[in-house]
Amino acid sequence: MKKYWLPAFAALMCALGTQASEPELPKHWFGEDPNSTITVDYSDWNYILQASVLLSGPPSREEAQEDRGSIGTKMKNKYNVKTVNAGNKFFYERFRKEPELKQSISTIRDSLQRVPSEVPLNLLTNNEQLAYWLNLYNVVVVDEINKIYPEKKLEDFVTDDDGLLERKTVTVEGVELSLNDIQHKVLKVKFDRDPLTLYGLYQGYIGSPSIRKHAYTGDNVRRTLTANAFDFINSNRGTYPAGKDFLVANFYKRNADYFPDFKADLSAHLKEYLSMADQNALENAKKLVAKIDDWTVTDIYGSTQNFGGSVATNNAAFIGAFSQLGGSPETSEVANTELLSDAMQSRSVNYGRFSPELMVRLRELKHRNEENFGTVTVKDLDEDGAQN
Repeated sequence: MKKYWLPAFAALMCALGTQASEPELPKHWFGEDPNSTITVDYSDWNYILQASVLLSGPPSREEAQEDRGSIGTKMKNKYNVKTVNAGNKFFYERFRKEPELKQSISTIRDSLQRVPSEVPLNLLTNNEQLAYWLNLYNVVVVDEINKIYPEKKLEDFVTDDDGLLERKTVTVEGVELSLNDIQHKVLKVKFDRDPLTLYGLYQGYIGSPSIRKHAYTGDNVRRTLTANAFDFINSNRGTYPAGKDFLVANFYKRNADYFPDFKADLSAHLKEYLSMADQNALENAKKLVAKIDDWTVTDIYGSTQNFGGSVATNNAAFIGAFSQLGGSPETSEVANTELLSDAMQSRSVNYGRFSPELMVRLRELKHRNEENFGTVTVKDLDEDGAQN
């Protein structure tokens, strides 16, 4: 008996030891000072975002053009025409070519991890803390994707047992955290399963909430999350009316603990942000089906490749999607910020390297941004209402 019991006992103690090895989170991470005037400076991260994020414009259910293949080849690019243009894009291509730029993201990541060691989080307002955790989360995502880019499909990279969300990639006040720890052990607990916080969790693929063109701050975090919710829910990557069914993103199913009665709670949540044109479709749907996914990385070129062919090409300046640069940061946390400015402003591309379909995609994005951006009102919130 003993020779069987002892290994079982050892296995049990090992399992208990593994559970016990998870450190307790500092209590001050869950306090706040509602009257605090302390703010965290994100000018370095904001500068990166201003230079690197391409806005997609207001949400749209328009489908992109299919890739018909170049003349002289039968090879085609495969992408989901319903979702490929949805959500903001990040200029991962530039960071791949410039090691100094990649290092600047890692430097920002390191500096953000040190913030709670410098100023206890309970000395900040809840909104300031929310902005902090979301910025840290998103910086880590960008930094980790930079390491594996140009990987295009991110499902395994994100969701594997040792993938992006589960690996201990963050150390804050000596506590090793995964991105799931930040979401489920910090944000979900501190903000009482508020589903609005989900829309700040950029995970690098089209089917996740958008990365923004500015850093989250205590002043803008609620307004920005509301805008992100509106954008996600009213685009094909978030919801899609399909006859008798109403399709929703699998992102919601993966976060079902925010919606205990999944259909009723999620439906109520969606109605807060869904456009009037789709309200009836949701209310009359027989089933709420979580089946929308697009694991394509949110880079500028997306899944488009140039397969070659006997096409006529010419040189042209890049479309100018990144002309809106922020001012020079006053912090020294970013490595080689002058190089970043020069690199981002000197971004001409030889169109001969890319297929005509890529140019169409970029023009579609630019057109939507120029013609439509700012024409949709999300909610009429005053400053006080935005903070609630």
